[in-house]
Amino acid sequence: MPAERPIVIAGGGTGGHVFPGLAVAEELRRRRPSGRLLWIGARGGLEERLVPRHAIPLTLLPLAGAAHLGLRRGLRAAWLAGWATARLWLRFLRERPALLIGVGGFASGPALLAGALLGVPTLILEQNAVPGRTNRLLSTVAAAAAVSFPSSARQLRCPCVATGNPVRREIAAAPPRAAGPLRRLLAAGGSRGARALNEAWERALPRLARLPLSVELQTGPDDAERLRRAAREAEAAPGARLEVEVAEFFDDIPRRLASADLFVGRAGATTVAELTAAGRASLLVPYPHAADDHQRANARALAAAGAALVIDPDELTPERLAAAIEALAADPARLQRMSDAARRLGRRDAAARVADLAEKLALRPAREAA
Repeated sequence: MPAERPIVIAGGGTGGHVFPGLAVAEELRRRRPSGRLLWIGARGGLEERLVPRHAIPLTLLPLAGAAHLGLRRGLRAAWLAGWATARLWLRFLRERPALLIGVGGFASGPALLAGALLGVPTLILEQNAVPGRTNRLLSTVAAAAAVSFPSSARQLRCPCVATGNPVRREIAAAPPRAAGPLRRLLAAGGSRGARALNEAWERALPRLARLPLSVELQTGPDDAERLRRAAREAEAAPGARLEVEVAEFFDDIPRRLASADLFVGRAGATTVAELTAAGRASLLVPYPHAADDHQRANARALAAAGAALVIDPDELTPERLAAAIEALAADPARLQRMSDAARRLGRRDAAARVADLAEKLALRPAREAA
């Protein structure tokens, strides 16, 4: 691999895009400590907070999604994407990256298109069973795609390699869950929270107050204070044994997941990959507006394997949420069977597989721009 030409990772926005990219970056850096890594992201995305902590130089662009916007805002988003593509084309013309890796999110499209125009090899990470529109378009110019589901390959127009969805090394290294009762629960609605889940938790906590249970609840920025009040009231109830920790965002999810007996949250592709890599049982409430309804498909796959219980988002109530948790607390053997089933599904070597593919592509010389 060329020693001085960087590998550029592009995309982000949410943890579902950022964390797989960081997992691949971690593996590439482990293999080549002196290699150059760069990250292209969007202002306001989770990458703005997390990528600098990994000492990866970060460029942030003023980008926005164009879907579900009015005409005026949609035209502005398109103009920003075009401007970003032109700016990155000029930058890549100077730096000649060895490889561009698109992890999804607003910055992924302009960066991979700019690189493809210069003949830079491009690699798409597609985490979902149904590829998004941007990745379907980018697949016409990409050198390859690293996919998590074989069904993705049928909808992409570039060579596809089934790698699994990369997870952070600390999660892949989590030990199998030790048999025993439900003592610790990790709950998260995603890196930005989930209003419907938070509202259900607000009224479910009092029902769970008598359980000897520690709940770690990631709420996102909008509902944290309301959930803290609900947690204090539940902990103060007569006979309460419940302990609740509320935070807008947990920076140490790998540690918390490794010590959890049960996860409660959405069913995004990265969440599912991390749950199966760590081997943790889950209670999933799919996000109902996910593109092509892929979260319901993810949740059904885990449920079919015996690794998860699923509450349909249209049927989510505080009572159903609390009842499902109470049922698992009363049946430790079932909880352990779910954990074991999740671990059997895990792809703990996915980051290494993607890094193998990245190194192979980065050896290809960039074409001269037409």
